[in-house]
Amino acid sequence: VLILETAEPPPRAIVEKVGKATGLAAEKLTFLYAPTQSLAGGVQIVARALEVALHKINDLKFPLENVVDGIGTAPIPAPHPDFLTAMGRTNDAIIYGGSVQLFVKGSAKEAGKLAEKLPSSASRDYGQPFAEIFTRFKGDFYAIDPLLFSPAEVIVTAIETGDTFRAGRRDLKMLERSLG
Repeated sequence: VLILETAEPPPRAIVEKVGKATGLAAEKLTFLYAPTQSLAGGVQIVARALEVALHKINDLKFPLENVVDGIGTAPIPAPHPDFLTAMGRTNDAIIYGGSVQLFVKGSAKEAGKLAEKLPSSASRDYGQPFAEIFTRFKGDFYAIDPLLFSPAEVIVTAIETGDTFRAGRRDLKMLERSLG
């Protein structure tokens, strides 16, 4: 079963490619899909709060094998029929309202450094609604600072010492501006 963020079913060529990659016959695969503009699409996007944190952890060169456990939350934005608005809302829900707690192996010093660098506020592009940032970069995701894609606040605990570090914060004014 694969879940896709799209308004259209995958083309036959993609189904066959996934079947080949997984060793499953195409008829044994199930694709669930929902557009960003739908409630289901919005939920599945903001449910990635922990995923985006792990992606940024990898970008920061912190060893992923040192992440023992984690949980993430983010508010669920109201759906909107306009794609750019819906995409902006779902990204803002994580960037300005997401919260992640991580338990990591390694020194307390390294856990503290990770916490400091992990929140979205550490990005040069932080501070505007995502739809405005996306428009400023003419729709080029790759021009946006990749460090923006992370939760607003983080809690990182070094499990060997129990030392816990907090960084970032939820920005309720920006959420209200974006989510209405």
